Amino acid sequence: MAEPLKILIVGAGIGGLSTASALARMGAKVDVIDDKPEISVAGVGFGLRINGLRAVRDIGLLEEVLEIGHPAPGIDNYDAEGNLLSTMSYGTQDEGLPGCVTMSRIAFLELAARYALDNGCAFRMSTTVADIAQHDESATVTFSSGDRAEYDLVLGFDGLHSQIRRDYFGEKYAPRPVGGVAWRVGLPNRRKIMQPIICQGYGGKIMLTPLSEDTMYMVLTVAEEGRPRYDASKMAEIMHDRAAALTRGSAFLSDALDDVRHADNVAYTPYSTVWVPYPWFRGRVMILGDAAHTMTPYLGSGAAMSIEDGVVLAQELARNDSVLDAQLEVMKRRLPRVRAVHDRSIESMLEEFDSVTDETYRARIEHLRHDEPIANEYANRLLRMPY
Repeated sequence: MAEPLKILIVGAGIGGLSTASALARMGAKVDVIDDKPEISVAGVGFGLRINGLRAVRDIGLLEEVLEIGHPAPGIDNYDAEGNLLSTMSYGTQDEGLPGCVTMSRIAFLELAARYALDNGCAFRMSTTVADIAQHDESATVTFSSGDRAEYDLVLGFDGLHSQIRRDYFGEKYAPRPVGGVAWRVGLPNRRKIMQPIICQGYGGKIMLTPLSEDTMYMVLTVAEEGRPRYDASKMAEIMHDRAAALTRGSAFLSDALDDVRHADNVAYTPYSTVWVPYPWFRGRVMILGDAAHTMTPYLGSGAAMSIEDGVVLAQELARNDSVLDAQLEVMKRRLPRVRAVHDRSIESMLEEFDSVTDETYRARIEHLRHDEPIANEYANRLLRMPY
């Protein structure tokens, strides 16, 4: 009987932890390391659409995800004055799955970490890779602690600023700013909204997404060049002022904006993207998730793409006799799909930001009223395709 594959995952984020369980369930021995001292994640909430829900179902986490999440059937688009423009569905409930489920990022991360431990994965926190020496049949990893271990495969799931990508693929794939930023904050769900609301403003948007009957999070996206640094004590006021500028003082979201003034958990994230072309591996070192293909969050599938990566890798390692054959099959399945989602997400962001003047704002409103539902249906069908 063949020895089980021994695999190291660098990065205990959404993609890394999900992949750990996917690999452990197919029989691999999995170690997970992270440079942070404990499981944590930036941001407030996120959603999994049909593709992400299929992926967590394949891992065995669907029931628990549905318990911690909030089903969201669609999105309501409004203009800055609060006029409803269109209601877009997240798609049919294929295979009995909701079109989308929104949830707390940290709640999902804690769930995925517990599940990985239950599946026999081992964790080492406050640990990084110091060196990887590759051989024909294995890779010797030297950790920041100085000790070493042998692995059949090393996976970089270490995100936008991936050390593994930098060290083994080169600086030419460093993150590229795309001119947009997001301001995020958790808020009380005073409106008792049951599905996300998008308010298109002048040059950006405000999105409210429910996490439960009592909580929601706000994301404000806007074009912003230069990536300035802000005083942490003034973040709430700055986010409030950005939102008020987008709506030009409309009363539509004034209650939520007032809550922003008093929030203490505002996060500011400049958008950057990463695209590493074929292949995503160098011998027995492979990058996946945001390390290989960071995208803007405009199709709501950055996290789902990372989870899909892990599921597909586990499937191919289970059915192929060699690691190389599995890697080649992963690339054949993943490259065109991820590229399509990656590119469409950037296009959506740029379309949204082109609404600063009165003329371009009116054109954007007409697009949301008439054309965006069709574009959304394309996204639904793209994400429903098999991975």
